[in-house]
Amino acid sequence: MNREQDERLNKLKASGKTVYSISRLDTINHCLYEAYRTYILHDRGENNVYAMLGGKVHDVLEAIVNGEATEADLQPAVDEELEDIELLGLSFPKGRNGEDTIRAGWIANMKHFCSTYKSPKNKGDLHTEELFIYETPKGNVLQGYIDLYKENKDGTISIYDYKTSSMYKGEDIKAHGRQLVLYALGKEQEGFKVKSVAWIFLKYVNISFLGNKTKKSKNKTEILKTIERKKIASEMADYVEQDLLETGMDEFEVDMILTEFKRANSFDVLPESVRDLYKMTPCVYEYELSDEIKAECIEYIDNTIEMWENCTEYPPRSFTKLQKNGKEVQDTFFCQCLCSHGKSCTYLQEFVDMYDKEEDKEESMFD
Repeated sequence: MNREQDERLNKLKASGKTVYSISRLDTINHCLYEAYRTYILHDRGENNVYAMLGGKVHDVLEAIVNGEATEADLQPAVDEELEDIELLGLSFPKGRNGEDTIRAGWIANMKHFCSTYKSPKNKGDLHTEELFIYETPKGNVLQGYIDLYKENKDGTISIYDYKTSSMYKGEDIKAHGRQLVLYALGKEQEGFKVKSVAWIFLKYVNISFLGNKTKKSKNKTEILKTIERKKIASEMADYVEQDLLETGMDEFEVDMILTEFKRANSFDVLPESVRDLYKMTPCVYEYELSDEIKAECIEYIDNTIEMWENCTEYPPRSFTKLQKNGKEVQDTFFCQCLCSHGKSCTYLQEFVDMYDKEEDKEESMFD
């Protein structure tokens, strides 16, 4: 993806104005030491597997919408990027028992996505990777690129952001939601009316039942389940079994079909009468866009920039967190797997060494 330098950005930078991004602000709030390394020392560190693979998928989806690629290009692009990652010596984090379960799960989810993705219709209404520039009432300027937005028939636009990550939960929804809110603020400042903002979580699908188990209203079918793609068959097996039995099949035949369903992880192997009962659609997760949420986002932007521009010390983030039971536990997944400076962070290494020694000491008490 080539992003040409926009004249608006050139003018802002020539005037001496600092132009921020939401990812920069999030880094500042997440870890001042990471922000110091990245934005003051201009040390970008190392890439990680999730950023590389996510970036590649984004690029191909953009090319498909722009008529420069087809659905058939998705899987080869992912496979090529996986090979490049191995050549670079990068790896997915290991599972609980040191196994490659996380890597296998990501690949299974994205393989299903690549094999079932359908290019959107009415591409003339779609816009990809467009630059926006937003200025807060206090004069702070942010810029970014929107993955995808759609022109609606009523004159509004809907904004979408592709995600190859897991779905957000709890406080993470609000934290990541600010990016979508900023997109809306930027387009509104350009004169657009934003109808909605949403994430498209590529690892997941919505499953709807088209029979009489769900109700229809306003021509929209109720979603039965939102499922991680690799788990479609395992989570839908009970539903499918009941539907197969209702067709009059004997239990032996039903068991054979269910076995194939679980092996293929696809509705395609089911008899047409059962297959047609289900509809699979992309997992589009809308985020609320209220005046209060917009105001909170603007406050977050202004407060973060003020704090950063007056900052004189850059300590690392806390490497522990409290669980609901009050127990303090290690919280270094981001640092070890996602931070571009994780491998060279002396603070992190000192903590991990100390934490390991404390665990060894506790275990030895029970030997």
